[in-house]
Amino acid sequence: IVKKMTTPGESEKSITLLEGWNNKEIAAYLQENKLVQAEDFLNLVSRNLSNYVSQYDFLADKPLNVDLEGYLFPDTYRVFKNTTAQEIVKKMLDNFSKKLTPDLRQEITRRDKTIFEIITLASIIEKEVRNPDDMKLVSDVFYKRLNANMALQSDATINYLTGKGLVQPTAEDLKTDSPYNTYKYRGLPPGPISNPGLNAIMAAIYPTPNQYYYFLTTPDGQVIYSKTYDEHVANKRKYLD
Repeated sequence: IVKKMTTPGESEKSITLLEGWNNKEIAAYLQENKLVQAEDFLNLVSRNLSNYVSQYDFLADKPLNVDLEGYLFPDTYRVFKNTTAQEIVKKMLDNFSKKLTPDLRQEITRRDKTIFEIITLASIIEKEVRNPDDMKLVSDVFYKRLNANMALQSDATINYLTGKGLVQPTAEDLKTDSPYNTYKYRGLPPGPISNPGLNAIMAAIYPTPNQYYYFLTTPDGQVIYSKTYDEHVANKRKYLD
């Protein structure tokens, strides 16, 4: 009985949406698994969103011109093989609502932040580092830079623009004129760049205080922190050149 209850039946399918996937990656995955057309899914999460805003209070502070990127909670879901894009989106938004508990929402308010700001920052953290401890350290680095009116200089936002996924974007990439270019424009980008998992969201809410203003990630995933720009440049030469 337990096996039958926990194993998807012939009419069901188990899907796993990974932390840090953006909406296009989710759409492609759903189409590859022969569930819904990618175009239908992308249209649903980017147009006529007022209905979702009225259903989910956590979307209340999201600008109307920003799609559902960031709120489609990554997880493993069981869906019917004849499911619709609407049903999948509802599952993800319902899950987001459960994961962002009343206590977390209260803490966001206490910190004088909006849910939208937290999810936007979490989406960047998710793409920058993988370890939960590093996520909390990097979160504090970003907050310090925001408070000092320094550019975030997030490589993840550049990769979001170019789609290249480079450890170190090229000098030409950094010239891209877009509000998502956090080397060129200060502050947070216009919206999330991925759909973050709970670890990244928690890091954005509960950063670990530290003395660092800079960090880099080596090709093997190690995070190297620096207190000064000169130290950061030296670390780039050592670990990335």
